[in-house]
Formats: sequence, C-alpha cells, structure tokens
Amino acid sequence: MTGYRDGYDFRKWYAASMKQRPRRYWVRWGLAGSTVIALASVILARGDHPPFFLMALPGFFISFSPFARDSWASGRGLTVYDEFEHAALLRATARAFATYIGLIALLISWMITAPGLGWPVPTEPMQWTGWLITLLVIGISLPATFAEFMVPMPDREDEVL
Repeated sequence: MTGYRDGYDFRKWYAASMKQRPRRYWVRWGLAGSTVIALASVILARGDHPPFFLMALPGFFISFSPFARDSWASGRGLTVYDEFEHAALLRATARAFATYIGLIALLISWMITAPGLGWPVPTEPMQWTGWLITLLVIGISLPATFAEFMVPMPDREDEVL
C-alpha cells in the first residue's frame, strides 16, 4: 500500500516536487554575460577561427534555467505559473524575438557597410560557421534569458530545496 485510505500517494507528490527545480539568482547573469561573450568572441575573431567553446557558452547556462527545461507554453506547463508569471513569460518571449530580429538586422547592415569602411567581415567557411552557431545558440537562449529577468524570483519559503 503506497497511500492513505483516501487515495493520497506520496510518491506522486514527491515526483512532482522533484520536477520543479529551484531557480538560481546567478543563472540570469550567467545567461546575459555568456550571450555578450559569445557575440564578442565572434566579432573579435577577425581573421582567425572563432573559439567554439565561447560561442556555445549560453548553451551551458541555459541548462540551469527552468524556463528552458520546462515546457511552460504547453497546457500542463501553464499550471505551474500564475497569471502574472504567465504574462511575464509571454512578454519575455516577445521581447527576446524582437531583440533577435534587431540583432539580425544589425548584423546584415554591418555586412553591407563593412567592406566599404574596411571593417572585418567573415570570408572563410569556419568564420561563417562560427557566426551561424553563435546566432543559433543566442536565438535559443534569449527567451530564457529574458524570462529569468522578467519573472520575479520566488519567495524563500516557497523555494523547493
């Protein structure tokens, strides 16, 4: 027998609490800093091959964010968040996509004007691969980064240990 007579099953509630991992304050700054480092590593690579471990750094920090792990946009994932947190998640996603589109537009305008001004542009296949990997990792991590900043941290007494 795994529960009381009224149907309470402690394994069900324990498993649900294990799925909800605690949020860490340092993750938001790790995501933001790694995004800046990834962009800077590709921009400053100039003629060399860009360091791929720096470009994939946001992918490391995104593994600590509950907004990247959980499917909060699904019906089951929405039950975890209240209306305010759900609205903040939707705003964070919208702002992340707007930022990503702005970043792409900025990079395209840089690629157009850079040759005339003598600025460096990617010319080798490895440089283009570096840009593509960086844009892919940043595009995946931006919604979680914005969500980490826009959804307030839970109270200490509500935090799962």
